[in-house]
Amino acid sequence: MKTIDLLSCPEAVLTLELKLMKSKELERHTRKLLLKLGISDYDAVMASVIKAIAKLDAEKTDRFSVLQEIIVSLLPDNSDEAPHSKIKHAEVVKRLAIVMMLLVAKKFHHIHSTSA
Repeated sequence: MKTIDLLSCPEAVLTLELKLMKSKELERHTRKLLLKLGISDYDAVMASVIKAIAKLDAEKTDRFSVLQEIIVSLLPDNSDEAPHSKIKHAEVVKRLAIVMMLLVAKKFHHIHSTSA
């Protein structure tokens, strides 16, 4: 699946496709989506996301919105951007949060399954 397809496919299809992807492919999509948002420092973003996920309460239902807020806080300042562009960014951030949450979960699972 191409990164552009992640942004346009229905959520049910996205969920199924993401579950089948390996960590490397999720990383590739994450890097491309971050670049689409103007963020080139993948490692810094992942470090922030991993720290934030570790601090999230497991019972919170708004984990994705917290993650979306973190991603938005890392975006470069584009205050002169057109409103329709901000809407597109919001959709990219929404999908990116899903991909990143799954990527962190897969990496976490891999670490624990190999150390057991």
